[in-house]
Amino acid sequence: MRIDLHRWNQHSRVLALLGGLCALTLGSALAAQTPAPPQREAIALIGGTLHLGNGEVIESGSLVFVDGRISAVGARVQLPADAQRIELDGRHVYPGLVLLDSPLGLVEVDAVKATVDSSELGEINPSVRSADAYNVDSELLPVTRFNGVLTAQIAPAGGIISGRSAVMQLDAWTAEEALLRADDGIWLNWPPARAAEFDFSTFSVKMVDNPRYGEQLQALDDLFAQARSHGPASEPNLKLEALNTLLAGQARLYVRTELAADFERALDFASRHRIESIAWVGAAEAESLIDILASRQIPVVLGSTHRLPIYADSPFDQPYRLAARLHQAGVTVAVSHEGTMNARNLAFQAGTARAYGVPSEQALAMISSVPAQLLGLADELGTLKVGARATLFVSEGDALDMAGNRLTHAFIDGRQVDLEGRQQQLYERYRGRYTE
Repeated sequence: MRIDLHRWNQHSRVLALLGGLCALTLGSALAAQTPAPPQREAIALIGGTLHLGNGEVIESGSLVFVDGRISAVGARVQLPADAQRIELDGRHVYPGLVLLDSPLGLVEVDAVKATVDSSELGEINPSVRSADAYNVDSELLPVTRFNGVLTAQIAPAGGIISGRSAVMQLDAWTAEEALLRADDGIWLNWPPARAAEFDFSTFSVKMVDNPRYGEQLQALDDLFAQARSHGPASEPNLKLEALNTLLAGQARLYVRTELAADFERALDFASRHRIESIAWVGAAEAESLIDILASRQIPVVLGSTHRLPIYADSPFDQPYRLAARLHQAGVTVAVSHEGTMNARNLAFQAGTARAYGVPSEQALAMISSVPAQLLGLADELGTLKVGARATLFVSEGDALDMAGNRLTHAFIDGRQVDLEGRQQQLYERYRGRYTE
C-alpha cells in the first residue's frame, strides 16, 4: 500500500488544528463553569434593599451568612468582626430564583438528538430518574444563573408518565453534589380526551377525539392499582416500586395539561387512587376551575406568561392576567418558563404577571418561596431568613424588570458563583472587534 506523505501531512495538520480548536472551546467552557469553592469566611451584605421572598422588604438592611447558611438578616444586624464586608449602596438582595419543570441539564441543543436526554421510549416510565441523567457541565447552566436562577426542578418529559424529577442547585462538580432533593415528584402528561388537529384541506385547527383515550386511562388505572397491591414479598418491579413515595404521600403528582376538562379527569383519577398531593402544570384554562383549585388548595404552576392565548377568540392579555386572577381567588400560583435556551428570563415572566395585577413581592414569591414550598424545601430555599441556605443574589435594580436586572453577586450555599457564561464571553470577545 502506498502512502501519499504530502496528503498525510496535510491531514495531520487539519486534525491538529481541529483538536486545538476543540481544546480551546472546551477550555473556555470549563473555565466559565468551574464550580465556586466552599465559603471560608463570614460574608456580610451591608446597606441593601432586602426582598425576603415572603412579601416583606427591608430598606437599608444587612444580611450575614456563615458556612453556607444565613445567620442574620434585618435593619440592625450585629456584624461578625472577621466578616468580609460587601457594601451594597442601595442595591437589591433577592433569594435565588427557583425554576420549576425544567429540562436544564437534560437538553443541550434541541436540534441535536445526541444532546437530548429528557425522555425515554415507551409511555409508562415512572422509574426514570432525572437525577441520574443530569449534566453538570451543560453550558446552559451559567447562562441561566446570569439572571438569578440558582435552583431548578429538573423534570423528565415524554410519554404518559415521564418519570421522577429532582431538585438541583446550578453550580456543582457532580450531579450528586448538585442534588438537593431526589424524586420529589412523578410527572404525568394527562392523555387528552380530545386533541387539536391541523386540517391542511381547510388550513384550520379542529378538535378530534383521541381514539386511544380509554386504553391509556385503563393502563394508568391498572398501573396504580398494581402499585397499591405491590408489597415487599412481591417480585421486584421497578415501575411499581417507583410509585411508592407518591402513594405514601411523600412526593407530588405533577399533571401536565392546558385544558380544564382534562385536569378534572386527572383529579378524578387522583381521587380514585388516593393520591394526596397534586399540582397542575401548564394550566392555560385554570380560570375555568378557579373555585375548585382554591377550595381544594391545589397549586398551579403556570407555563410561560409570554405566549399567545390558546384560543383565537381569547383576549390577547389572557396569559398575562391569569396569575393575578388566580392569586386574587386564593389559589397558590408559581410561574415557570418553558424550555432551556431562555430559562434565564424566568424573572421577567413574573415581572409580566406583576405588570398585570400581581402585587410586586408576591410576583417574586411565585418564582422563589412558592416553588420552594411545592418542592418541600421551604425551610431551605426561596426566602431570606435565618437558617436558610445562603442561596441569593444582588442586583443593581429591580430583578423582575429587564432594565434593572443586572447582577453583581450571586451565592449558592454561601459560595460566590461565577456569573460569566458563554454569551458574556462572546460579548466581550466581539465588543472590541467593532469598537476599534
